[in-house]
Amino acid sequence: MSGFVPRALVALSLLLAACDSTADTDGYKEVACSFKLSNRPLFEDLRPVPGVEAIQLRSSREPRSPADPPSNALTAWGQTCATARDPSACQTAVDESRPSDGFHFSCYEDTCSYQFLLTTRGDEVRTHSTPAAITEVLGTVDTEQEAVLSVYGLGYDFLCYKVDQGGVKTNPDGSFNVIGFRGIQCDRDIPITQHVFHVATSGEVREMESHVLRGGEESCDFEPHLTSL
Repeated sequence: MSGFVPRALVALSLLLAACDSTADTDGYKEVACSFKLSNRPLFEDLRPVPGVEAIQLRSSREPRSPADPPSNALTAWGQTCATARDPSACQTAVDESRPSDGFHFSCYEDTCSYQFLLTTRGDEVRTHSTPAAITEVLGTVDTEQEAVLSVYGLGYDFLCYKVDQGGVKTNPDGSFNVIGFRGIQCDRDIPITQHVFHVATSGEVREMESHVLRGGEESCDFEPHLTSL
């Protein structure tokens, strides 16, 4: 027993240390989503570079059965192919879009998915698969949803009903602060970490702080059981 209690106390101390404080959320509001309990941000208040007439956030997955479409639109801004000389061919290109890579990559069981932006400009249909490409599409970041999209493209998630895991605020100088998270909700193996970013109007994203909201193995509001150590 003399060695058992110290080991238990060490394990308890390490677990408590893994559960950090959270960021100050004063002045933040919840990230906008399509419905209240969604975890998918809404991207409809966008102001892209001149000439871009439509933007879609699309998703593709692998493996994909022959009956599955190449990709699906998750959210959209503008009207695709609005000024195309051949609207039918343009729309076909939109429907068949599927770049070989993307951002916000995730896997569940045997299926992996990734996302990308699609834009149309006249008859031109382009896909954008990297954070740098997102910045090129947006140009000046001047809306909260553009700031959230800039962070989303880096692979961070948002809970639209919890400001400490999905928050955004506009700063006096026109820049934005965005709170996102990484980890798997309700999973006892992957910690939930909170990340706070500064998004400049130029599109530059800088992480300012991070915190562990819930540690692996157990949640932060656990009760220790010495018999399990």
